[in-house]
Amino acid sequence: MKKIGIISLSDRKSGFQTGHASTRRKTNILLKGPKNVKIGIPRAFYYHSYPGLWECFFRRLGHEPVVSPPSTQATLHKASAQTETEGCLPQKLFDGHVLSLIGKVDAVFVARIISIVKKYNCCPRFGALLDATRAGIARGVPLIPIEINETVAPLSKTLMKLARTTLGADTKTAKLAVKEAIEAMAQHHREEARRQREQTPGKRYLLLGHPYTLHDHFIADPMIKKMAQLQVPVELMSFAGSRHIKPGDILWCVFNQMYHKLHELDTQTYAGVIQISTFNCGADSMMADRFRRVCRQKGVPYMLLMMDEHTGKAGLDTRLEAFVDSLSWQKTGKAS
Repeated sequence: MKKIGIISLSDRKSGFQTGHASTRRKTNILLKGPKNVKIGIPRAFYYHSYPGLWECFFRRLGHEPVVSPPSTQATLHKASAQTETEGCLPQKLFDGHVLSLIGKVDAVFVARIISIVKKYNCCPRFGALLDATRAGIARGVPLIPIEINETVAPLSKTLMKLARTTLGADTKTAKLAVKEAIEAMAQHHREEARRQREQTPGKRYLLLGHPYTLHDHFIADPMIKKMAQLQVPVELMSFAGSRHIKPGDILWCVFNQMYHKLHELDTQTYAGVIQISTFNCGADSMMADRFRRVCRQKGVPYMLLMMDEHTGKAGLDTRLEAFVDSLSWQKTGKAS
């Protein structure tokens, strides 16, 4: 790996401090290093909220983005020995992804995210992610940090700051990188919308969840594969165009979108809703009952599936089979 320039900068302005005395108020930042630096991107959390953006952005700046492999049981095992035991499942997977990158890249990209939609908030865990990573599993590892808070500044401005101040790119290169990265994300969203339009006609099941649960191989793939075996079409909750959401009393941006999606469900299109939740997610526990009530009012069957690191495939299969079969029997009974 290449030798890169490291500089220590104060975090006083952001109001965040690391928990370890030797690293308090300091952050390791890659600054004006050589081109083709390997930048590790954990395939978890914020990676799924900005599909296609980070790879394009770093590549356009002349660096080599390295995305960690899809989540597996091994990813979780890798983190279990070092990560905080009371963390949610996605947090443990994130730690596993970071650990899988250490030693293979020159620096790891870690984001602190306060808001991805203006005037709406993210999970509080995202706000502490950078400091927790720096003080924990990635202590002493060069990190490339970014703070995303769209209530304060648009994404394009934040990316410009990262390119110019942290990575030392010239203005022209930075502007092109920002433009192309945002377009790459928009293209990904257009492709997702196209796939949704091309869904098999007939009733389908809506899989509800966070982007980082729906698109994680370890969490969601077993459910998607099982539904395919049962020969029932599914639709994953789409967050395309998530920067423009409807106003409401739910100030968590992702949950606001889920809530409005459920309110707009067409009973002729959706046979049921399956919400994928993960163990120890406080936000999910607060919203699940509200989602259940909305589905009841709409007359759409609802099931909550809780995933944790010990969830067995057999138990998961049984619950999905029972849910689908019960709705099939209900439909048959009405027809007769």
